Amino acid sequence: MTIAPILTGISQGFVYATICIFFIWLVKQVDDWRTKDFDDDRHIDDGNVAVGLRRAGLYLGIAIALSGALSGKSGGFFLDLIQLFVDGLIITGFLFSSRFINDFIMMGHLNNDVECIKEFTLPDGRKVTGNTALGMVEASMYIATGFILKGSLAGGGGTFFQSLVSAVLFFILGQIALLVFGFIYELITPFNVREEIKQNNLAAGISLGGVLISLGIILMGSLSGPFTGWANDLAGFGIYTVYGMVLLLILRSLIDRILLPTTNLATEIKEDRNVAALIVVESAIAAIAIIISYSM
Repeated sequence: MTIAPILTGISQGFVYATICIFFIWLVKQVDDWRTKDFDDDRHIDDGNVAVGLRRAGLYLGIAIALSGALSGKSGGFFLDLIQLFVDGLIITGFLFSSRFINDFIMMGHLNNDVECIKEFTLPDGRKVTGNTALGMVEASMYIATGFILKGSLAGGGGTFFQSLVSAVLFFILGQIALLVFGFIYELITPFNVREEIKQNNLAAGISLGGVLISLGIILMGSLSGPFTGWANDLAGFGIYTVYGMVLLLILRSLIDRILLPTTNLATEIKEDRNVAALIVVESAIAAIAIIISYSM
């Protein structure tokens, strides 16, 4: 292997990383402007985990989606840069739309901005600022959306217009899938998930956020690949959406029995607020979702 291609690849990678940093900076500026009633940076400096989580999810979501824009056949370095920049602007718009959907539909009209700077008294008497459970769900919606966009942008075989329409269409369908799965999850859960999240139960936030991310990973796998026609792509997305939802619910039940043999998830979430147990369970589910996604 010669040195020249290696150096070229490194230099191009540095440029792509710089563009990613630019978009992270851009979404920060937009979010700062959007939440100008309070200073996000000050709250993060003061240790507000809720604000930190939602910002972390936003940054991860845009990076995950941009990685999809970098996939596929190259049209040349400069054309790739233009495409990446255009895709980055589209992704930015989608992520903030996802936040709106999370705020007014997924969480039942809770105002995330208000909740993330609200003062709570924990069961042990400690006072904290910011609803970390809600911050976790918002971060998870960003990350799940990033995976869906990664899949829709990673495909090839269509024109630029087809790629744009595909990204818009599957973003909308992906948000619908996440919302539907969120409501199904609440229906089969023996307690009020939204109420627990409203009461700043971080275990409940991790539980809901974890399954949303896992579904986003599976949907990414269903969208990746060349454009084969609208009918085929839409049918495939619908089939994998139903498949992913059913499989995740089954896996969640199995993992509940395997990893928590002396208790159950409902108890760990509502009564014990066991964050450690939920991190383990949701990480295991996400791990399996990754394998499923890349086996499609």
